[in-house]
Amino acid sequence: MKRLLSAILILMGLSFAYSCRIVPVPPPDIVRPAVELQKIQVRQHHFQVTIQDGVATTVLETVFYNPNPRILEGTYLFPLPKGASVSQFSMWIDGKEMKGELLDAQKARDLYVSIVRRMIDPGLLEFVGRETFKMQIFPIPANGEKKIKLTYQHLLPKDGSLMQYVYPLTTVGNGREDTLGKLSFQINISSQIPIQSIFSPSHKVKVVKEENKATVSFEEEKAHPDRDFTLYLSSSDKKVDLSFVPFRQEEGEKGYFLLMLSPKAKNEEIQAKDMVFLFDTSGSMLAGNKIEQAKEALKYCLKSLRKEDRFNIVTFSTTVKRYQTESNLIEASKENIEKAVSFVDSKVYASGATNIEDGLSVALSMASRDSKRPFMLFFLTDGRPTIGATDTESILAVAKKANLPNLRLFAFGVGVDLNAKLLDAMAEQNRGAQEYVGEKEDIELKVSNLFDKVSSPVLTDISIEFPSSKETKIMDVYPKNFPDLFKGAQVNLVGRYSGKGDQVIRLKGRIGEEEQTFDYEVSFPEKNIENSQIPRLWATRKIGFLLEQIRLEGAESHLKKEVVDLAQEFGIVTPYTSYLVLEDDAQISQRPPTPRPGVWQAPSSTSTQDVSRQKEMEYAKKSMATESGKDAVETSRWIKGAKEADVAYESPKSESKSKAKADSMIKKIDDKTFYLKDKIWQDSIYQGKEKKIRIRYMSEEYLKLLTEKAAIGKYLALGPKVIVVWENVAYEIYND
Repeated sequence: MKRLLSAILILMGLSFAYSCRIVPVPPPDIVRPAVELQKIQVRQHHFQVTIQDGVATTVLETVFYNPNPRILEGTYLFPLPKGASVSQFSMWIDGKEMKGELLDAQKARDLYVSIVRRMIDPGLLEFVGRETFKMQIFPIPANGEKKIKLTYQHLLPKDGSLMQYVYPLTTVGNGREDTLGKLSFQINISSQIPIQSIFSPSHKVKVVKEENKATVSFEEEKAHPDRDFTLYLSSSDKKVDLSFVPFRQEEGEKGYFLLMLSPKAKNEEIQAKDMVFLFDTSGSMLAGNKIEQAKEALKYCLKSLRKEDRFNIVTFSTTVKRYQTESNLIEASKENIEKAVSFVDSKVYASGATNIEDGLSVALSMASRDSKRPFMLFFLTDGRPTIGATDTESILAVAKKANLPNLRLFAFGVGVDLNAKLLDAMAEQNRGAQEYVGEKEDIELKVSNLFDKVSSPVLTDISIEFPSSKETKIMDVYPKNFPDLFKGAQVNLVGRYSGKGDQVIRLKGRIGEEEQTFDYEVSFPEKNIENSQIPRLWATRKIGFLLEQIRLEGAESHLKKEVVDLAQEFGIVTPYTSYLVLEDDAQISQRPPTPRPGVWQAPSSTSTQDVSRQKEMEYAKKSMATESGKDAVETSRWIKGAKEADVAYESPKSESKSKAKADSMIKKIDDKTFYLKDKIWQDSIYQGKEKKIRIRYMSEEYLKLLTEKAAIGKYLALGPKVIVVWENVAYEIYND
């Protein structure tokens, strides 16, 4: 699809469009022969943002490259957020500064529609309804570059303490399917009120946060501008801040929400903790220098303990050894830490078998049952149990029998020759987390990263009371087990709701020895379409939860159906969801006449492609059932990624060829998913029972629809054949 170039370019005498966006303007009295031109490329796009007490200043720089042997002339177009003011546009030609024009939403809409009508290009339709900056550009040199710099300011929309910043990345390049040379941005945030939550559901950003300032950054080569960048941030003096982000497409439908919890804590408010390090020292740890890396990781953790903490060390191989034998836990004084580090250096070595059962029993016996402190167990192993209890259920029973309500178990699996299902279950059942360290990954880095995240507990034993009344009900909240809140960290929850109105969410937890209760007033709207990433984020997390239930407890038909339905609606297609379509091997040769979108169907012949697909199905099915080995570890990584997803658009990666093909037939635009079926992009929620209105592509009725319902433009931008459900009506765009 042709698009505008953060702008729209027209070659002299030729009319065509590019995105991000430059639109060509042919001289009226010169006629040139038709020449097929290459699209203008974006070699680099960078934006720098300063947000100070809710006012954002954005400076964007774009380097365009014209790969054609002719000079281009065009119009630069950039959609702006509501209420934005452009303070500077930098482009000089022969020493002369060029001036631009700010179009209001109505003028911009008329301009976009006229371009779309003239150029038969729907690519601009998703920008209808936005205020737009416009400027003429000439020349764009043949086989040369043109750099543009634009600065604008706007006040961030605010709801209570929560603010939202959005940057229109889909305007960059030649559309959502384009590949940019390089995309990067940095956001510097400062606030007189302490900064609490910072979260992007659209991109995996790096966040560095202090009390009153923060930096958010992102950089990617060969990036795809397939979604706008969205950032939520809040500032609050509350001890624990709660930010509420709702989404509801239609009145009467269930809504979605995101909850962001973040603590404000001084050092003296960080809870003291008890910590036991349970490390595998079996002979297999000698391979690849694993034992030395593990020792360095252990020493890092010891040196990072606070003086208020208590600790001990347990190592296991054929037998179990404990560092401190006179008492279960000792104070983390400077002297005790130095002695413990010396012990690790001189007394910890690898030999023997793997006795996880006894090692776990000894480590858990060190917990003080009378203490209200968090009891954290850091467990690291590179192998499967070989002596003592070796089956998953028997080892899990050890922790269950200990019955420690304050237990938080963090499991590290090194390599692939281990029981991944066991580690997953241990972490899940004991309110911890699991990490897997690849053969070429650094053990110390993985362990230290997680230790830093969980070493400073602020609010523990968290529970949340959601409203349950005739007016509003909450359901399907993920994660199911609420993790503790740590200093500098943030917990994000997603869920669904029905009803509407103002309600109170109650948060309970323990700060030190005291029980604390916090009440937050939130509003559940009847309709809100501003936060469209939330539904897919919720679906990704729920699929992760369901797949974990299937894997740990066995497949139930209703769980499988839920996974398949969610995969279809939200376009979350992976081998681990696709295989669930197959109830048994007999179905492999029975393809339904009309395939369901969003999930792979059983092949209808024994072609090479179908045989390959069968193998992929069987491989995925086997991986879900396997407890140990490489396949089991990769499955655990995938499920963990889905359960903890914070980015709405990125499905966990798969090397599957069938998945790659399926992905090419799926388009995700905000909250909606479209499937290419019979050369028509079809809305995933379309059932064929809705009231249907058929409209010819680029007809007067088509342009009228675009004018009256500007928000539908981003879906119509898919092309000349689309079925989209909007406000309970199915609009079918055709081009026959």
